[in-house]
Amino acid sequence: MRVLLVEPEYRRLSASKKRLASEPFIARSAGKRESRDDETLWYPPLGLMKLSRFHRDRGDEVSFVSGCDPDMSPQWALLSPPVLWDRAYISTVFTYDFAKIVKTVNFYKNVVGGTSHRVYVGGIMASLMPQALYEETGIYPVTGVLHSPASIDMDGDVDIDALPPDYDIVDPRLYAVNDTYYGYASRGCVNKCPWCGVPRVEPEFVPYIDVKPMIRALRAQYGDRAKLKLMDNNVLASPALPQIVGDLLEVGYGRGQHTDTDPPKARVIDFNQGLDATFITEDRIRLLAQLNIKPMRIAFDRAREKGRYLRAVELAHQHGFAQFSNYMLYNFEDSPRDLYERLMVNIGINEKWQSGDGDRAGEVYSYPMRYAPIDETNGSGTREQRDYVPTVPSESRDWLKDPAWTKRFIRNIEIMKGAAHGAITPTPSLARRAIGASFEEFLANLYMPEELLRNRNKHERRVYEYEPPRQPGTGQVEEFRDFVLRLLREQDAAFRAFHDAVSENTVRAIKRYLRKCQDPETQKWLQLYVKR
Repeated sequence: MRVLLVEPEYRRLSASKKRLASEPFIARSAGKRESRDDETLWYPPLGLMKLSRFHRDRGDEVSFVSGCDPDMSPQWALLSPPVLWDRAYISTVFTYDFAKIVKTVNFYKNVVGGTSHRVYVGGIMASLMPQALYEETGIYPVTGVLHSPASIDMDGDVDIDALPPDYDIVDPRLYAVNDTYYGYASRGCVNKCPWCGVPRVEPEFVPYIDVKPMIRALRAQYGDRAKLKLMDNNVLASPALPQIVGDLLEVGYGRGQHTDTDPPKARVIDFNQGLDATFITEDRIRLLAQLNIKPMRIAFDRAREKGRYLRAVELAHQHGFAQFSNYMLYNFEDSPRDLYERLMVNIGINEKWQSGDGDRAGEVYSYPMRYAPIDETNGSGTREQRDYVPTVPSESRDWLKDPAWTKRFIRNIEIMKGAAHGAITPTPSLARRAIGASFEEFLANLYMPEELLRNRNKHERRVYEYEPPRQPGTGQVEEFRDFVLRLLREQDAAFRAFHDAVSENTVRAIKRYLRKCQDPETQKWLQLYVKR
Protein backbone atom coordinates (compact mmCIF):
# COMPACT_ATOMS: atom_id res chain seq x y z
CA MET A 1 0.00 0.00 0.00
CA ARG A 2 1.21 3.53 -0.87
CA VAL A 3 0.35 5.92 1.95
CA LEU A 4 0.59 9.72 1.92
CA LEU A 5 0.72 11.71 5.18
CA VAL A 6 -0.17 15.40 4.92
CA GLU A 7 0.27 18.30 7.32
CA PRO A 8 -1.56 21.43 6.07
CA GLU A 9 0.67 24.46 5.65
CA TYR A 10 -0.26 26.38 8.80
CA ARG A 11 2.78 28.50 9.39
CA ARG A 12 4.18 31.69 7.97
CA LEU A 13 7.64 30.74 6.86
CA SER A 14 10.66 32.94 7.48
CA ALA A 15 13.09 33.36 4.61
CA SER A 16 15.46 30.76 6.09
CA LYS A 17 12.68 28.24 6.68
CA LYS A 18 11.33 28.82 3.16
CA ARG A 19 14.76 27.94 1.81
CA LEU A 20 14.99 24.82 3.94
CA ALA A 21 11.44 23.76 3.11
CA SER A 22 12.19 24.04 -0.60
CA GLU A 23 15.29 21.84 -0.41
CA PRO A 24 15.03 18.06 -0.72
CA PHE A 25 14.96 16.26 2.61
CA ILE A 26 16.51 12.82 2.99
CA ALA A 27 15.70 11.02 6.23
CA ARG A 28 18.71 10.85 8.50
CA SER A 29 19.63 7.79 10.50
CA ALA A 30 20.46 7.79 14.19
CA GLY A 31 23.65 9.62 15.00
CA LYS A 32 23.47 11.89 11.94
CA ARG A 33 20.94 14.41 13.17
CA GLU A 34 21.74 18.07 12.68
CA SER A 35 22.52 19.99 15.85
CA ARG A 36 19.63 22.41 16.27
CA ASP A 37 17.78 23.99 19.19
CA ASP A 38 14.40 22.27 19.30
CA GLU A 39 12.88 25.19 21.22
CA THR A 40 13.09 27.32 18.05
CA LEU A 41 11.57 24.70 15.73
CA TRP A 42 8.06 23.44 14.98
CA TYR A 43 6.18 20.84 16.95
CA PRO A 44 6.06 17.62 14.92
CA PRO A 45 2.74 16.08 13.75
CA LEU A 46 2.65 13.23 16.27
CA GLY A 47 -0.56 11.70 14.94
CA LEU A 48 0.89 11.35 11.45
CA MET A 49 4.15 10.01 12.86
CA LYS A 50 2.28 7.25 14.71
CA LEU A 51 0.34 6.42 11.54
CA SER A 52 3.66 6.20 9.71
CA ARG A 53 4.87 3.69 12.29
CA PHE A 54 1.65 1.69 11.95
CA HIS A 55 1.89 1.46 8.17
CA ARG A 56 5.65 0.83 7.99
CA ASP A 57 5.28 -2.00 10.48
CA ARG A 58 2.85 -3.49 7.95
CA GLY A 59 5.39 -3.09 5.16
CA ASP A 60 3.62 -0.18 3.46
CA GLU A 61 5.35 2.66 1.58
CA VAL A 62 4.94 5.97 3.41
CA SER A 63 5.61 9.57 2.33
CA PHE A 64 5.11 12.85 4.21
CA VAL A 65 4.35 16.27 2.69
CA SER A 66 3.41 19.71 3.95
CA GLY A 67 0.70 21.77 2.29
CA CYS A 68 -0.70 21.29 -1.20
CA ASP A 69 2.40 19.83 -2.80
CA PRO A 70 2.24 20.22 -6.62
CA ASP A 71 4.43 17.12 -6.99
CA MET A 72 1.45 15.13 -5.70
CA SER A 73 -0.95 16.61 -8.27
CA PRO A 74 -3.21 14.46 -10.46
CA GLN A 75 -0.81 14.76 -13.41
CA TRP A 76 0.70 11.59 -11.97
CA ALA A 77 -2.41 9.81 -13.19
CA LEU A 78 -1.31 10.44 -16.79
CA LEU A 79 1.51 7.96 -16.33
CA SER A 80 1.00 4.39 -17.48
CA PRO A 81 0.08 2.67 -15.28
CA PRO A 82 -1.30 5.55 -13.13
CA VAL A 83 0.78 6.33 -10.04
CA LEU A 84 -1.70 7.22 -7.31
CA TRP A 85 -1.77 6.90 -3.54
CA ASP A 86 -3.87 4.19 -1.97
CA ARG A 87 -4.85 6.51 0.85
CA ALA A 88 -4.03 9.92 2.34
CA TYR A 89 -4.10 11.01 5.98
CA ILE A 90 -4.45 14.72 6.79
CA SER A 91 -3.86 16.15 10.26
CA THR A 92 -5.58 19.22 11.68
CA VAL A 93 -4.75 21.49 14.60
CA PHE A 94 -6.24 24.98 14.85
CA THR A 95 -9.89 25.77 14.16
CA TYR A 96 -8.96 29.17 12.73
CA ASP A 97 -7.15 27.34 9.91
CA PHE A 98 -10.45 25.83 8.75
CA ALA A 99 -10.24 27.33 5.24
CA LYS A 100 -6.66 26.09 4.69
CA ILE A 101 -7.60 22.63 5.86
CA VAL A 102 -10.64 22.43 3.58
CA LYS A 103 -8.45 23.48 0.66
CA THR A 104 -5.87 20.82 1.57
CA VAL A 105 -8.44 18.05 1.94
CA ASN A 106 -10.07 18.84 -1.41
CA PHE A 107 -6.65 18.98 -3.09
CA TYR A 108 -5.62 15.53 -1.88
CA LYS A 109 -8.89 13.89 -2.82
CA ASN A 110 -7.55 14.15 -6.38
CA VAL A 111 -4.33 12.25 -5.67
CA VAL A 112 -6.23 9.18 -4.45
CA GLY A 113 -8.36 9.00 -7.57
CA GLY A 114 -10.97 11.58 -6.63
CA THR A 115 -12.72 9.38 -4.06
CA SER A 116 -13.48 10.58 -0.56
CA HIS A 117 -13.26 7.17 1.10
CA ARG A 118 -9.48 7.04 0.64
CA VAL A 119 -8.87 10.29 2.55
CA TYR A 120 -8.79 10.25 6.35
CA VAL A 121 -8.82 13.51 8.31
CA GLY A 122 -8.21 13.68 12.06
CA GLY A 123 -6.79 15.81 14.83
CA ILE A 124 -7.99 18.68 17.00
CA MET A 125 -9.90 20.80 14.49
CA ALA A 126 -11.47 17.73 12.89
CA SER A 127 -12.69 16.58 16.31
CA LEU A 128 -14.11 19.99 17.19
CA MET A 129 -15.75 20.72 13.81
CA PRO A 130 -16.63 17.36 12.22
CA GLN A 131 -19.95 18.40 10.70
CA ALA A 132 -18.58 21.61 9.24
CA LEU A 133 -15.67 19.70 7.69
CA TYR A 134 -18.05 17.12 6.22
CA GLU A 135 -20.22 19.83 4.66
CA GLU A 136 -17.21 21.40 2.92
CA THR A 137 -15.35 18.24 1.83
CA GLY A 138 -17.76 15.33 1.88
CA ILE A 139 -15.44 13.55 4.33
CA TYR A 140 -16.53 12.84 7.89
CA PRO A 141 -13.34 12.89 9.98
CA VAL A 142 -11.91 10.46 12.49
CA THR A 143 -12.62 12.18 15.80
CA GLY A 144 -10.87 11.92 19.13
CA VAL A 145 -7.79 9.80 19.87
CA LEU A 146 -6.97 7.15 17.26
CA HIS A 147 -6.70 3.81 19.00
CA SER A 148 -8.17 1.11 16.78
CA PRO A 149 -7.21 0.37 13.15
CA ALA A 150 -10.95 -0.19 12.59
CA SER A 151 -11.37 3.62 12.79
CA ILE A 152 -9.34 3.89 9.58
CA ASP A 153 -10.87 0.81 7.93
CA MET A 154 -7.90 -1.42 8.70
CA ASP A 155 -7.62 -4.81 10.37
CA GLY A 156 -5.73 -5.54 13.57
CA ASP A 157 -5.87 -4.86 17.29
CA VAL A 158 -2.77 -2.67 17.76
CA ASP A 159 -3.29 0.57 19.72
CA ILE A 160 -2.08 3.15 17.18
CA ASP A 161 -1.89 5.94 19.77
CA ALA A 162 0.51 3.87 21.86
CA LEU A 163 2.99 3.33 19.00
CA PRO A 164 6.39 5.09 19.06
CA PRO A 165 6.26 8.02 16.60
CA ASP A 166 8.27 7.63 13.39
CA TYR A 167 10.76 10.51 13.57
CA ASP A 168 12.30 9.67 10.21
CA ILE A 169 9.48 11.25 8.18
CA VAL A 170 9.99 14.87 9.34
CA ASP A 171 12.83 17.23 8.51
CA PRO A 172 14.92 17.92 11.67
CA ARG A 173 15.92 21.29 10.22
CA LEU A 174 12.31 22.41 10.63
CA TYR A 175 10.76 20.20 13.30
CA ALA A 176 11.74 19.90 16.97
CA VAL A 177 12.92 16.28 16.82
CA ASN A 178 16.68 16.65 17.17
CA ASP A 179 16.95 16.10 20.92
CA THR A 180 13.32 15.65 21.99
CA TYR A 181 10.88 12.78 22.42
CA TYR A 182 7.13 13.29 22.83
CA GLY A 183 4.59 11.19 24.66
CA TYR A 184 1.67 10.84 27.07
CA ALA A 185 1.54 9.41 30.58
CA SER A 186 -2.21 10.11 30.79
CA ARG A 187 -4.98 11.31 28.49
CA GLY A 188 -7.90 13.68 28.94
CA CYS A 189 -8.80 15.90 31.88
CA VAL A 190 -11.17 15.71 34.84
CA ASN A 191 -12.11 19.38 34.41
CA LYS A 192 -14.72 20.56 31.92
CA CYS A 193 -13.57 24.14 31.42
CA PRO A 194 -15.97 25.90 29.02
CA TRP A 195 -13.17 27.42 26.94
CA CYS A 196 -11.30 24.17 26.40
CA GLY A 197 -11.52 21.61 23.60
CA VAL A 198 -9.92 18.75 25.55
CA PRO A 199 -13.27 17.28 26.77
CA ARG A 200 -14.28 16.87 23.12
CA VAL A 201 -10.94 15.76 21.70
CA GLU A 202 -10.04 13.45 24.62
CA PRO A 203 -13.42 12.84 26.29
CA GLU A 204 -12.25 9.92 28.44
CA PHE A 205 -9.83 10.59 31.29
CA VAL A 206 -7.19 7.85 31.11
CA PRO A 207 -5.19 8.17 34.35
CA TYR A 208 -2.22 6.02 33.36
CA ILE A 209 -0.25 5.21 30.22
CA ASP A 210 3.00 3.28 30.50
CA VAL A 211 5.56 5.45 28.70
CA LYS A 212 8.50 3.12 29.30
CA PRO A 213 8.09 0.86 26.24
CA MET A 214 7.81 3.82 23.89
CA ILE A 215 10.88 5.59 25.26
CA ARG A 216 12.96 2.43 25.19
CA ALA A 217 11.92 1.67 21.62
CA LEU A 218 12.80 5.21 20.51
CA ARG A 219 16.20 5.09 22.21
CA ALA A 220 16.95 1.77 20.55
CA GLN A 221 16.22 3.25 17.12
CA TYR A 222 17.33 6.88 17.41
CA GLY A 223 19.72 6.98 20.33
CA ASP A 224 19.42 8.79 23.65
CA ARG A 225 17.73 12.20 23.65
CA ALA A 226 17.80 14.61 26.54
CA LYS A 227 14.32 16.15 26.38
CA LEU A 228 10.97 14.48 26.97
CA LYS A 229 7.85 16.56 26.33
CA LEU A 230 4.78 14.99 27.90
CA MET A 231 1.57 16.31 26.38
CA ASP A 232 -0.77 15.28 29.24
CA ASN A 233 -3.61 17.71 29.79
CA ASN A 234 -3.94 17.18 33.56
CA VAL A 235 -1.43 14.67 34.86
CA LEU A 236 -1.73 15.90 38.48
CA ALA A 237 -5.37 14.77 38.56
CA SER A 238 -4.26 11.19 38.03
CA PRO A 239 -4.44 8.87 41.04
CA ALA A 240 -1.60 6.98 39.33
CA LEU A 241 0.82 9.93 39.68
CA PRO A 242 3.22 7.91 41.92
CA GLN A 243 3.39 5.18 39.27
CA ILE A 244 3.91 7.76 36.48
CA VAL A 245 6.77 9.40 38.39
CA GLY A 246 8.26 5.97 39.07
CA ASP A 247 8.15 5.13 35.35
CA LEU A 248 9.91 8.38 34.47
CA LEU A 249 12.60 7.78 37.05
CA GLU A 250 13.10 4.26 35.72
CA VAL A 251 13.79 5.58 32.21
CA GLY A 252 16.18 8.22 33.54
CA TYR A 253 14.37 11.56 33.84
CA GLY A 254 15.10 12.23 37.49
CA ARG A 255 17.14 15.08 38.87
CA GLY A 256 20.82 14.44 38.31
CA GLN A 257 20.26 11.82 35.61
CA HIS A 258 22.04 12.19 32.27
CA THR A 259 22.03 10.76 28.78
CA ASP A 260 24.41 8.04 27.67
CA THR A 261 25.94 10.37 25.09
CA ASP A 262 29.34 11.98 24.70
CA PRO A 263 29.21 14.49 26.24
CA PRO A 264 26.36 13.50 28.58
CA LYS A 265 23.39 15.86 28.85
CA ALA A 266 21.00 16.38 31.74
CA ARG A 267 17.69 14.69 30.99
CA VAL A 268 14.76 17.13 31.20
CA ILE A 269 10.96 16.67 31.34
CA ASP A 270 8.51 19.31 30.17
CA PHE A 271 4.83 18.77 31.03
CA ASN A 272 4.05 20.92 28.05
CA GLN A 273 0.32 21.44 28.51
CA GLY A 274 0.77 22.72 32.03
CA LEU A 275 0.12 21.61 35.61
CA ASP A 276 -3.14 22.45 37.36
CA ALA A 277 -2.56 24.57 40.48
CA THR A 278 -5.74 23.07 41.97
CA PHE A 279 -3.98 19.72 42.35
CA ILE A 280 -0.62 21.01 43.58
CA THR A 281 -0.18 19.76 47.14
CA GLU A 282 2.81 19.06 49.33
CA ASP A 283 2.61 15.33 48.56
CA ARG A 284 2.37 15.81 44.79
CA ILE A 285 5.18 18.36 44.72
CA ARG A 286 7.40 15.97 46.68
CA LEU A 287 6.75 13.38 43.98
CA LEU A 288 7.43 15.82 41.14
CA ALA A 289 10.57 17.10 42.86
CA GLN A 290 12.25 13.78 42.05
CA LEU A 291 11.99 14.66 38.34
CA ASN A 292 14.05 17.20 36.40
CA ILE A 293 11.12 19.35 35.21
CA LYS A 294 12.02 22.49 33.23
CA PRO A 295 10.08 24.67 33.09
CA MET A 296 7.33 24.18 35.65
CA ARG A 297 4.22 25.28 33.73
CA ILE A 298 1.29 26.43 35.88
CA ALA A 299 -1.86 28.18 34.60
CA PHE A 300 -3.29 31.37 36.17
CA ASP A 301 -6.53 32.01 34.30
CA ARG A 302 -8.47 34.25 36.73
CA ALA A 303 -7.35 36.95 39.17
CA ARG A 304 -9.62 35.44 41.83
CA GLU A 305 -7.36 32.36 41.77
CA LYS A 306 -4.40 34.43 43.01
CA GLY A 307 -4.15 32.69 46.40
CA ARG A 308 -4.21 29.19 44.90
CA TYR A 309 -1.70 30.16 42.22
CA LEU A 310 0.74 31.80 44.64
CA ARG A 311 0.58 28.81 46.95
CA ALA A 312 1.34 26.43 44.08
CA VAL A 313 4.28 28.49 42.80
CA GLU A 314 5.80 29.03 46.25
CA LEU A 315 5.41 25.35 47.13
CA ALA A 316 7.14 24.32 43.92
CA HIS A 317 9.89 26.89 44.47
CA GLN A 318 10.51 25.60 47.99
CA HIS A 319 11.10 22.14 46.51
CA GLY A 320 13.81 23.30 44.16
CA PHE A 321 11.92 24.37 41.02
CA ALA A 322 13.34 27.61 39.67
CA GLN A 323 12.10 27.99 36.09
CA PHE A 324 8.37 28.68 35.68
CA SER A 325 6.24 29.30 32.62
CA ASN A 326 2.80 30.69 33.31
CA TYR A 327 -0.18 30.50 30.95
CA MET A 328 -2.79 33.24 31.38
CA LEU A 329 -6.06 32.91 29.50
CA TYR A 330 -7.53 36.30 28.62
CA ASN A 331 -10.55 37.62 26.74
CA PHE A 332 -12.89 34.91 28.06
CA GLU A 333 -14.72 36.11 31.15
CA ASP A 334 -12.03 38.46 32.40
CA SER A 335 -11.20 42.10 31.75
CA PRO A 336 -8.02 44.04 30.95
CA ARG A 337 -7.76 44.93 34.64
CA ASP A 338 -7.97 41.24 35.58
CA LEU A 339 -5.11 40.37 33.20
CA TYR A 340 -2.99 43.29 34.40
CA GLU A 341 -3.39 42.20 38.02
CA ARG A 342 -2.25 38.67 37.14
CA LEU A 343 0.76 39.98 35.23
CA MET A 344 1.69 42.16 38.20
CA VAL A 345 1.54 39.11 40.50
CA ASN A 346 4.28 37.51 38.43
CA ILE A 347 6.30 40.71 38.37
CA GLY A 348 6.08 40.71 42.16
CA ILE A 349 7.26 37.09 42.33
CA ASN A 350 10.22 37.86 40.07
CA GLU A 351 11.15 40.91 42.14
CA LYS A 352 11.15 38.81 45.31
CA TRP A 353 13.20 35.99 43.88
CA GLN A 354 15.67 38.19 42.04
CA SER A 355 16.26 40.55 44.96
CA GLY A 356 17.60 37.79 47.20
CA ASP A 357 14.60 37.84 49.56
CA GLY A 358 13.63 34.32 48.48
CA ASP A 359 15.37 31.12 49.53
CA ARG A 360 16.84 30.71 46.05
CA ALA A 361 16.78 32.39 42.67
CA GLY A 362 14.00 31.75 40.17
CA GLU A 363 12.02 33.36 37.39
CA VAL A 364 8.52 33.27 35.92
CA TYR A 365 7.72 33.90 32.26
CA SER A 366 4.12 35.07 31.71
CA TYR A 367 2.34 33.85 28.57
CA PRO A 368 -1.00 35.61 27.97
CA MET A 369 -3.08 33.24 25.81
CA ARG A 370 -5.97 34.75 23.86
CA TYR A 371 -9.30 32.96 24.09
CA ALA A 372 -10.67 31.69 20.77
CA PRO A 373 -14.06 29.94 20.66
CA ILE A 374 -14.14 26.26 19.83
CA ASP A 375 -17.76 26.25 18.68
CA GLU A 376 -18.32 25.56 15.01
CA THR A 377 -19.54 28.98 13.93
CA ASN A 378 -19.21 31.16 17.03
CA GLY A 379 -22.74 32.37 16.35
CA SER A 380 -21.61 34.39 13.36
CA GLY A 381 -22.11 31.82 10.63
CA THR A 382 -18.47 32.07 9.58
CA ARG A 383 -16.07 29.15 9.72
CA GLU A 384 -12.85 30.79 8.63
CA GLN A 385 -12.53 33.31 11.48
CA ARG A 386 -12.49 32.50 15.18
CA ASP A 387 -11.76 35.95 16.60
CA TYR A 388 -13.88 36.63 19.65
CA VAL A 389 -14.61 40.00 21.23
CA PRO A 390 -17.45 40.41 23.72
CA THR A 391 -20.16 42.87 22.71
CA VAL A 392 -19.93 45.82 25.10
CA PRO A 393 -21.81 49.10 24.42
CA SER A 394 -19.18 51.83 24.80
CA GLU A 395 -21.73 54.41 25.97
CA SER A 396 -22.65 52.55 29.17
CA ARG A 397 -19.14 51.76 30.43
CA ASP A 398 -16.50 53.66 32.32
CA TRP A 399 -13.52 52.81 30.13
CA LEU A 400 -11.00 54.18 32.62
CA LYS A 401 -12.13 52.22 35.68
CA ASP A 402 -13.73 49.17 34.06
CA PRO A 403 -12.52 48.64 30.48
CA ALA A 404 -13.56 45.59 28.43
CA TRP A 405 -11.71 43.75 25.68
CA THR A 406 -11.80 45.23 22.19
CA LYS A 407 -10.12 44.10 18.98
CA ARG A 408 -7.51 46.86 19.40
CA PHE A 409 -6.74 45.82 22.97
CA ILE A 410 -6.35 42.15 22.01
CA ARG A 411 -4.08 43.03 19.12
CA ASN A 412 -1.88 45.19 21.35
CA ILE A 413 -1.48 42.42 23.94
CA GLU A 414 -0.08 40.24 21.17
CA ILE A 415 2.36 43.03 20.22
CA MET A 416 3.48 43.42 23.86
CA LYS A 417 4.27 39.68 23.92
CA GLY A 418 6.31 39.84 20.73
CA ALA A 419 9.40 41.32 22.35
CA ALA A 420 10.02 38.11 24.33
CA HIS A 421 8.85 35.52 21.79
CA GLY A 422 5.25 35.39 22.98
CA ALA A 423 5.98 35.96 26.67
CA ILE A 424 6.31 38.81 29.13
CA THR A 425 9.93 38.89 30.26
CA PRO A 426 10.79 37.86 33.85
CA THR A 427 13.00 40.95 34.26
CA PRO A 428 10.73 43.21 36.37
CA SER A 429 11.80 46.58 34.95
CA LEU A 430 11.44 45.36 31.37
CA ALA A 431 8.13 43.64 32.15
CA ARG A 432 6.79 46.94 33.47
CA ARG A 433 8.00 48.58 30.31
CA ALA A 434 6.25 45.96 28.17
CA ILE A 435 2.84 46.20 29.83
CA GLY A 436 2.86 49.50 31.74
CA ALA A 437 4.15 50.59 35.14
CA SER A 438 0.59 51.34 36.31
CA PHE A 439 -2.85 50.22 35.21
CA GLU A 440 -3.48 53.58 33.55
CA GLU A 441 -0.25 53.23 31.59
CA PHE A 442 -1.25 49.68 30.62
CA LEU A 443 -4.63 50.96 29.42
CA ALA A 444 -2.96 53.71 27.38
CA ASN A 445 -0.72 51.05 25.81
CA LEU A 446 -3.83 49.06 24.84
CA TYR A 447 -5.10 52.08 22.88
CA MET A 448 -1.69 52.88 21.36
CA PRO A 449 -1.06 52.87 17.58
CA GLU A 450 0.95 49.84 16.51
CA GLU A 451 3.67 52.09 15.09
CA LEU A 452 4.46 53.40 18.60
CA LEU A 453 3.95 50.17 20.53
CA ARG A 454 6.00 48.02 18.17
CA ASN A 455 8.83 50.55 17.78
CA ARG A 456 9.22 51.61 21.38
CA ASN A 457 12.99 52.12 21.14
CA LYS A 458 12.41 54.75 18.50
CA HIS A 459 9.48 56.52 20.13
CA GLU A 460 9.84 56.13 23.93
CA ARG A 461 11.86 58.78 25.71
CA ARG A 462 12.34 56.89 28.97
CA VAL A 463 15.21 54.36 29.07
CA TYR A 464 14.54 51.48 31.49
CA GLU A 465 16.95 49.62 33.75
CA TYR A 466 18.47 46.54 32.06
CA GLU A 467 17.58 47.71 28.56
CA PRO A 468 20.32 47.32 25.97
CA PRO A 469 22.06 50.69 25.50
CA ARG A 470 20.02 53.12 23.40
CA GLN A 471 19.36 56.81 23.01
CA PRO A 472 16.08 58.26 24.34
CA GLY A 473 13.34 58.11 21.70
CA THR A 474 11.14 60.83 20.23
CA GLY A 475 8.82 60.89 23.25
CA GLN A 476 5.71 60.17 21.20
CA VAL A 477 4.90 57.16 23.43
CA GLU A 478 4.66 59.42 26.49
CA GLU A 479 2.77 62.10 24.52
CA PHE A 480 0.21 59.60 23.30
CA ARG A 481 -0.36 58.28 26.81
CA ASP A 482 -1.03 61.82 28.04
CA PHE A 483 -3.47 62.36 25.17
CA VAL A 484 -5.50 59.17 25.59
CA LEU A 485 -5.59 59.34 29.40
CA ARG A 486 -6.91 62.90 29.13
CA LEU A 487 -9.68 61.58 26.88
CA LEU A 488 -10.36 58.70 29.27
CA ARG A 489 -10.75 61.04 32.23
CA GLU A 490 -13.24 63.17 30.32
CA GLN A 491 -15.12 60.35 28.54
CA ASP A 492 -17.09 62.88 26.54
CA ALA A 493 -18.29 62.72 22.93
CA ALA A 494 -14.74 63.21 21.64
CA PHE A 495 -13.56 60.19 23.61
CA ARG A 496 -16.48 58.04 22.44
CA ALA A 497 -15.78 58.86 18.81
CA PHE A 498 -12.06 58.15 19.19
CA HIS A 499 -12.69 54.94 21.14
CA ASP A 500 -15.20 53.59 18.63
CA ALA A 501 -12.86 54.36 15.72
CA VAL A 502 -9.73 52.70 17.09
CA SER A 503 -11.42 49.78 18.86
CA GLU A 504 -12.37 48.08 15.59
CA ASN A 505 -8.68 47.72 14.76
CA THR A 506 -9.33 48.44 11.08
CA VAL A 507 -7.86 51.08 8.80
CA ARG A 508 -11.33 51.63 7.33
CA ALA A 509 -12.79 52.71 10.69
CA ILE A 510 -9.87 55.06 11.35
CA LYS A 511 -10.13 56.70 7.94
CA ARG A 512 -13.89 57.06 8.32
CA TYR A 513 -13.39 59.01 11.54
CA LEU A 514 -10.49 60.99 10.11
CA ARG A 515 -12.81 62.43 7.46
CA LYS A 516 -15.09 63.80 10.17
CA CYS A 517 -12.60 64.70 12.92
CA GLN A 518 -11.90 68.43 13.31
CA ASP A 519 -9.41 68.32 16.19
CA PRO A 520 -5.78 68.68 14.96
CA GLU A 521 -4.28 66.76 17.91
CA THR A 522 -6.63 63.82 17.43
CA GLN A 523 -5.95 63.87 13.69
CA LYS A 524 -2.20 63.64 14.37
CA TRP A 525 -2.61 60.43 16.38
CA LEU A 526 -5.15 58.93 14.01
CA GLN A 527 -2.63 59.26 11.18
CA LEU A 528 -0.29 56.90 13.04
CA TYR A 529 -2.91 54.14 13.07
CA VAL A 530 -3.00 54.07 9.27
CA LYS A 531 0.76 54.46 8.78
CA ARG A 532 2.31 51.71 6.66
